[in-house]
Amino acid sequence: MNVKELVMHPAQLVHVETIRFSAEKKSQTVSHEFNVEASTEGESIDDNMGKSHIKIKVYNDDFWVEEEKVGVFKFEDKIADSKTMIRFMEVQGLRILWSYVREDLYSITAKMLEEPIMLPTIDVMQTVEKAQ
Repeated sequence: MNVKELVMHPAQLVHVETIRFSAEKKSQTVSHEFNVEASTEGESIDDNMGKSHIKIKVYNDDFWVEEEKVGVFKFEDKIADSKTMIRFMEVQGLRILWSYVREDLYSITAKMLEEPIMLPTIDVMQTVEKAQ
């Protein structure tokens, strides 16, 4: 595929930042079964920009790790309805920022645990529909 053939999405991720990351290993041997809690929130900055926050916690009795990331999106066209933008930020935040969090958790837990945490890939649309 030629670069000229790429169709750009009308909303581009222009900045990603880790807001908070913390972890604790409570014992030398760590169970390989984990619970995962995740949430996203959308925020309208103005008519052309929005923020998406993703928070994730992976834990069991032996270990926990939490991360919060924020992504800033710039829209090609103005979005007059802030509710539409906020909903877009929630869904796109999950879709796009999940891969950033997934890589962070794997890289950091590879240094902390014998077996690093690999979050699963997810079907975002089915996950959103199920959450509603």
